[in-house]
Amino acid sequence: MDTSGEILLEAVDLHMAFGGVHALRGVSLRIRQGEIFSLIGPNGAGKTVCLNCISGLYRPRSGRIVYAGEDITRLRPHQRAARGIARTFQRIELFGGMTVLDNIRLGRHLHMRSGLLAAAIYAGPSAREEVAHREFIEREIIDLLEITPIRHKIVEMLPYGLQKRVELARALALNPRLILLDEPMAGLNLEEVEDMARFIVDINEEPRWRVNCLLAEHDMGVVMDLSHRVAVLNFGEKIAEGTPAEVQATPEVIQAYLGEAEGLYASRR
Repeated sequence: MDTSGEILLEAVDLHMAFGGVHALRGVSLRIRQGEIFSLIGPNGAGKTVCLNCISGLYRPRSGRIVYAGEDITRLRPHQRAARGIARTFQRIELFGGMTVLDNIRLGRHLHMRSGLLAAAIYAGPSAREEVAHREFIEREIIDLLEITPIRHKIVEMLPYGLQKRVELARALALNPRLILLDEPMAGLNLEEVEDMARFIVDINEEPRWRVNCLLAEHDMGVVMDLSHRVAVLNFGEKIAEGTPAEVQATPEVIQAYLGEAEGLYASRR
């Protein structure tokens, strides 16, 4: 990949604190068009806080966030979503009593153009729009993530690994340009991790999608295999950034996270 490409998202000197705890200390990131960019670090390093600042759930104390050339620092979460920023959560945030299909459909709400009255009547343009969105979900998302057999199942009855897949599907229903993935591998077994990794690569590389990914993750093997570039956070500070090979060779990273040389993962990408 050409690492000199267009900058899609830039976080500049982000500071965030909760009381006396400094969660982010001057963190800056640049995500280039076409990348899978990963944040690594232990619990409390600031990964989720950084994603929350980018998605708009938190407003940083200082710093700014520029997306597609626009300063979005003061935009609300739904305004950022409307600009093509989607996300998944560390703890699954699905509606457990609803079906898989209905949960995914919620991700299309920003693309609905029918007014409230037309939607209530459910006729004419409103009905046609609903059918079009449902066909998009069935054709493009459910098939991609291999969840056709469970699309009418109630979410809370599904295994955890499938719920993770449904949450990714809902994020994709936004048809995003950038997706923030907060520990998508957490709690998954080896087979589920391999499937999720494959889906992330597919949405990043397939011409239909070409979604940029900002991945916060603990699984070092996954990060080193999937990522074009990696940033390392430690107590809210960025201590390294570069390709997986460059990060693995950084003494501060080895000391803080990866241990001795035998603990390092080799990138297979």
